[in-house]
Amino acid sequence: MRRPYLFFLSPIYALAVSIRNWLFDAGLLKSIRFGTPTLVIGNLSAGGSGKTPHTEYFLSLFIEKKCAVISRGYGRKTKGFLWVESDSTADFVGDEPLQMKKKYPHIPIAVCEDRVMAVPELMEQFPETELILFDDAFQHRYLNGKCQVLLSMYSDLFVDDTYLPGGNLRESQMAAKRADMVIVSKCPNNLNPSEMAILEEKLSRYTAAPVFFSRLEAENAVFPLGNERQSEELKEENMMVFSAIAGGSKWAESYRSLFKAKTGQLTYRDHHRFSIHDIRLLRKKWEALNKPLILTTEKDWMRLQQFQQELDGLPLLYFPIFVKFLKDDIALKKQLEFCLFQR
Repeated sequence: MRRPYLFFLSPIYALAVSIRNWLFDAGLLKSIRFGTPTLVIGNLSAGGSGKTPHTEYFLSLFIEKKCAVISRGYGRKTKGFLWVESDSTADFVGDEPLQMKKKYPHIPIAVCEDRVMAVPELMEQFPETELILFDDAFQHRYLNGKCQVLLSMYSDLFVDDTYLPGGNLRESQMAAKRADMVIVSKCPNNLNPSEMAILEEKLSRYTAAPVFFSRLEAENAVFPLGNERQSEELKEENMMVFSAIAGGSKWAESYRSLFKAKTGQLTYRDHHRFSIHDIRLLRKKWEALNKPLILTTEKDWMRLQQFQQELDGLPLLYFPIFVKFLKDDIALKKQLEFCLFQR
């Protein structure tokens, strides 16, 4: 999303970022690389490029390794280093780390604003860890990751963006040179080889790293409050969107064809902390729309589950998503293994 009325402030932000990066490049600010291999996943833009689903993908890719995850825990009410447990709340640890923990309960997951400080804490308790994954830490330059994966969303490539607050860039486009690989995420299913080649050429102006292409796919619908429907039954029912993630309700467009019709929406900013008032407003809107199914996201459900009593009776559903690469998934793993364990 561009904000032309704020373009005049972008040069000020750009100057501050440039000074910071110069201090790191000149060695006046120090980056730390740990002995344990570290995989950093991040982007240059603010907003949802799919960092958490890709982190989950990498966990599944290295399932034979003793992995751990460190995340900032954005949106939590707490501060400092905390362990994420399966019964934690999103207010305590953040929605995305909680989502990962529920999928991978056996993997140590911690949240901390200071990624460098978090590593010794993690290693003290889990010294057998063979690989640490950092969700959203590309811009965290105090950490010098062994392998740095840069995500850029197909519909909003960093090469076409400008600095905050006029645009979405939180780092210079030239920062892409730090990447060991680039993933163009959230690609359409029908992206063909010639289009991929055009995108690779655009990205090559800023980085020599290999480029991969991924998309998000959905699993079967989950009805966390009961009232389940079979897939074929969804076609007979209307739905409304209720969510608080980046991009408003655009994410729901790919699901519209699964339902009879979309009849309304109620959306909030990314990581919004739902309240009793929000639930009451949802119920009121749901009734006004003649009680359609309520489509939300798995990430939103992490923040909604504390209101199960207030949500009782509402036909809430979400589709768990996972990452699938359009080609070269074997080459992707080989590149990761080389960066992390061989060079």
